Amino acid sequence: MKPVIVPTSDVNSEHGVLVAWFVDDGAKVEADTLLAEVETSKAVLEVVAPEAGIVLQLAERLREVPLSEPIAMLFETSADLAEYVRERETRAAAAAEAPAPVRASVKAVQRAADLGVDLATLQLGRLITVKDVEVAAREASVGYDALPAPLAAEPGVQRILLIGGALGATQVIDILAGSATQRAVAIVDDDPQRWGADVHGVPIVGGTDRLAALFAEDAYDAAIIAIGTSVETRRRFREMCAQAGIPLANAIDPTAKIATDVVLGQGNIICAFAHLGTGVRMGDNNFLSAYNSFDHHSRIGSDNATGPSCVSSGKVTVGDRVRLGTGIFIEPNVVLGDGVVVASGAVIVRSVPAEHAVKTKVVTTTVVPPRRPGR
Repeated sequence: MKPVIVPTSDVNSEHGVLVAWFVDDGAKVEADTLLAEVETSKAVLEVVAPEAGIVLQLAERLREVPLSEPIAMLFETSADLAEYVRERETRAAAAAEAPAPVRASVKAVQRAADLGVDLATLQLGRLITVKDVEVAAREASVGYDALPAPLAAEPGVQRILLIGGALGATQVIDILAGSATQRAVAIVDDDPQRWGADVHGVPIVGGTDRLAALFAEDAYDAAIIAIGTSVETRRRFREMCAQAGIPLANAIDPTAKIATDVVLGQGNIICAFAHLGTGVRMGDNNFLSAYNSFDHHSRIGSDNATGPSCVSSGKVTVGDRVRLGTGIFIEPNVVLGDGVVVASGAVIVRSVPAEHAVKTKVVTTTVVPPRRPGR
């Protein structure tokens, strides 16, 4: 039995999305057979079989997977596979009948005693850490009444609530800082550790479960989804806002160059020095990073996110939920279907079907000291 782990050197990513399986569950494969592709926030990774064997898939397509855990197992024989499945089903049945054991680090147990947290209430399905205990204690002790209120704004200024309090929020707040007609007045984020803090002076007033209540209380006029790393998360929050009747607003950096006949939807974030050429049509809820350029008569759908320096020629079509990395060039008339993922550094010369990924090879560079005369 051999576990199949996603190969990655990206220390900043703990999870990825399993984009595709290239072999069926139960298939017999040879060593180095391409099994699957996993997308992180930085790259699209190929997963190959470390040895020959029969595949048992442990993760579903389009689901998030921890990069430290196997996505599949390989077995020498069908009998080995069947025995493993039987044992797993037996363990699952026994676990369902028995109370879940509490698994926590020694320091987490000590911290829970200090803070009065009942570890049995933390059903995380993994080892409980000190951070988990502190988050639980904060959730229990911090009520929304104790959190800061949204900021006020001058009459006639659109009051903006940001969804997401991480790095994307800093980008949107910087854009709005140069606006005379919009002001960021509050942030909601589902990480309780951020509650009560602020991002560049804008308070984090609780979780996204407050969106509808704060809007009903007239605390803000429109929302912006300040999350650039996950197109699925952007889509989910856009739909949440639509169901609650909450309008989305655009945040456009003053250095952006947008042609006079461009048609924009709502909820778009357009960062510094971006360019939209004449005749461009853009949908809702897109995040365009700095130095993007989409030339004349291109079409951009909704819920997309790009890295810096993505450049398209004219008459390019980008569907919905497309994720572009950094430094991507797109030739004229190319169509990127819904759900396409493009790795950094790609040059796209032909159309890409929906739900496909474009990969690039990572070239390893060597850093050596300079040669100096006389040495």
